[in-house]
Amino acid sequence: MKMRFLALMALIVFSVACKKGGSDIVNPGDGSSGDGAGPNPGSGKIPAELVGKWSYGTFSPTTFWDYNGKYTGNAYEQALVFEFHANGTYEEYVINSTTSYNCRTEAYSYFKGTVKVNEANRSFIITPTSGNYRGFYACAPKSNINRDARKDELKQETMNYQVETGKTALKLSDAENPQGVRLKAVSW
Repeated sequence: MKMRFLALMALIVFSVACKKGGSDIVNPGDGSSGDGAGPNPGSGKIPAELVGKWSYGTFSPTTFWDYNGKYTGNAYEQALVFEFHANGTYEEYVINSTTSYNCRTEAYSYFKGTVKVNEANRSFIITPTSGNYRGFYACAPKSNINRDARKDELKQETMNYQVETGKTALKLSDAENPQGVRLKAVSW
């Protein structure tokens, strides 16, 4: 119940904070901003143990079907993915979605930028250089959004990390969440 409430609150905050607009569409598939260029080189080398895709996610086992028998989605989903590149760049994907009374609401965020790793104290600083917000509201399509992140939304963040033996998972923590979250190594 707490996870559902947090996902719903994130969607509400996201929908209030976002407005229509934006010119460049970020393509999460290649890390570019639609101009064909890949991510810019970062500020340094990332340790091999940190390079790769790391994912945390939850989804509801409850699913919704509309009156015509069409699948409309899980009751809720929440995911966070980081991809760290050897050249000192990163990409971050965040998705929150919920289905209620056959209405699907989704919030999708994508950021890319540079990462500077301090191996001695097992921390890193991510500095987003661009991002994109998308919102989809099945029952209120006029509220749909797709806009670039504003400069004031591109905030630097420091995180602590711990890679599990065999590079199977990554634990991230910060000042706001000292217990951290465990992301599994993934490839897609």
